[in-house]
Amino acid sequence: MGEDKYKVKVSSKGQIVIPSEIRDRYGFAKGTELIVKPLDENRILLEKVPRLSELFGFLGEAKVSKALLEAREREACAENERREELSK
Repeated sequence: MGEDKYKVKVSSKGQIVIPSEIRDRYGFAKGTELIVKPLDENRILLEKVPRLSELFGFLGEAKVSKALLEAREREACAENERREELSK
């Protein structure tokens, strides 16, 4: 990894092609969203935008899902009670 370098050109539309070896290595499939972060005048950093499930992964997938579902259930019950009260 470390010293691999690839020469690419910027197209007239401002696009570059990420070499297939790099796309394969890092899982950049069609439609993958990337963050472009300027580091200095000569360098940029590309980061894959994390999926929502990856953001919550550090909390424990099952616990987060269960907690979110329970909170949503409580909200739905409270909303139904409020609607019943208003309809009286």
